[in-house]
Amino acid sequence: MERSTLQKLIPIVLVCFSLPGCSGGPNDTPPLAPVTGVVTMDGKPLTKGNVQFTPDKDKGTTGRMALGKINEDGTFELMTITSGDGAQVGHHLVSIESYETSAFDPNQPVNQTPKSLIPLKYADPKKSEMTAQVKAGEENNFTFELKSKP
Repeated sequence: MERSTLQKLIPIVLVCFSLPGCSGGPNDTPPLAPVTGVVTMDGKPLTKGNVQFTPDKDKGTTGRMALGKINEDGTFELMTITSGDGAQVGHHLVSIESYETSAFDPNQPVNQTPKSLIPLKYADPKKSEMTAQVKAGEENNFTFELKSKP
């Protein structure tokens, strides 16, 4: 490659790496911290579902939500962008969903409304009455104890 061609390419490469989207990852990512925990229902592990942390704007936390699958032993690990990266540092509203699953019935091809295994209030972050504060550099392990009759 000629020296003059190389000299012309260097500014183009530098400009590309300084533009959003060219550097290989989101540049608007707030600080994240690992988050794990357990969900119980009437003292027993909830065996399936999802946990969601939604930033609490009223307490100054804005940004992306984090989501985690509930395992058979009731444990969960949150992710925001990649598996296990956790949740944004700050205050969150917490919601939990857990639905009964059923096999596909070819005689009823229209999806049936799934039955919630927990009271529906827990699925709404504004009604669940569950909150969490994620802190940088600390162990963020939460226990959410649900009641079948809240």
